[in-house]
Amino acid sequence: MRSILAIMALLSTTTFAVCSGSGEEYIYVKDVTMRLNGENATFELNYSLDTFTRLYVLALGCRYLEPELISFLGNYHEVKLLKADINSAALQVNDAGKYNGGYYLFDSRPLGSRTKPINVGVAKFTVVYPEGQVRTFYNVTCTQSVFCQASSLNRTTKKVI
Repeated sequence: MRSILAIMALLSTTTFAVCSGSGEEYIYVKDVTMRLNGENATFELNYSLDTFTRLYVLALGCRYLEPELISFLGNYHEVKLLKADINSAALQVNDAGKYNGGYYLFDSRPLGSRTKPINVGVAKFTVVYPEGQVRTFYNVTCTQSVFCQASSLNRTTKKVI
């Protein structure tokens, strides 16, 4: 009985500690990979969690991390969490780029939420283009302004109703 009470006390203390801080206090994003696919982009985040958050996630799962992970790309509109685990996550951003004259243009956007952009740079930010070319940037606080040529395979036609 005492062990059950001790576990419950530990979990409630951990929950309080995790929920009381903002995401950047317990999620440390090490690197980000942005994969371009037409007007969409997939962001792969590699991160580490502080000790209490790690214990919480091991005990109860990653579900509560979803709002913090989505808010990391808070300056985009359509962000969807594809997968998350204790070390990494993948997020899909629809309409991240704009089509213009045969190219998809991806404007620079601050990382973090609209009201609270990150203030500590991400150590490594990599952009992977559809044709396989890779560009790497270091110590960034925003996505990079990049463009890629549209192919006939990834160009979509949108109907206006």
